[in-house]
Amino acid sequence: MGACRIQYVLLLSLLGFCPCSDTLTCQMGSMVRLGSDLTRNEVEWIELKTVETSGEEICQEIFLLIDVGTTALILGSKGPSIPSHRNVRNITVFARGPGLKAIIFYHICDIELCNRANSTRMLIDSIPSVAPTVRGRQPCPICLHFKGICNSYTNLAICPRGTRCYKSDLALHGGGISAIFSISGCLVYPQKFLMKNQSSVGTISLLETLLMPKSKSPSHELVPSILLTCMFGLLALCLQRSVLSAEPIS
Repeated sequence: MGACRIQYVLLLSLLGFCPCSDTLTCQMGSMVRLGSDLTRNEVEWIELKTVETSGEEICQEIFLLIDVGTTALILGSKGPSIPSHRNVRNITVFARGPGLKAIIFYHICDIELCNRANSTRMLIDSIPSVAPTVRGRQPCPICLHFKGICNSYTNLAICPRGTRCYKSDLALHGGGISAIFSISGCLVYPQKFLMKNQSSVGTISLLETLLMPKSKSPSHELVPSILLTCMFGLLALCLQRSVLSAEPIS
């Protein structure tokens, strides 16, 4: 994309060619990684494939990190994009913890092969520090996996105080990515959406579908002793002990 040298311009213009080009070379590829220590150990990504842009396209790269505590997801995308702004480099924290964490690195640039971030170090260094957590009382399912897997492999954990149960299907499409992930965990109150209703990042579209968490806490079940109380006409006590609270875990 540099300026054409005068001697080449004169020579090639006489031959009927235009040596100047609006194309740009970008790295291109995608990556999905699931693991247990991805918020502490960086993931390297060396992408050798390249692509030539056309028109108004410039280079972009996106890294997404989601961590539920037991498992973390790293998603990466590189390629051309038509952005509304040029030369943007930012990191957005959608959920800082305690409990669920979600953070995105987004970079667009207009220099040859400029989308060359080769690890997730920038995400790890940008994870906010939080105060020591205080154990709450309510158990919530904890899981991060491809859609349909969570129901079979979900574990319960006591969430930190100030959080509540969260469960969703997160669909991502574009930039070489097409996947749906099931996510369950503890999301800080009063935040409702893990991705804060974000619908897209660069060429990747996001669709977050909230699901109703099913708590296995005994306090949310009608145990036989409570049923017996109902039979004796103490309806008010029965309802009081069986209503599922929507307040944050304390």
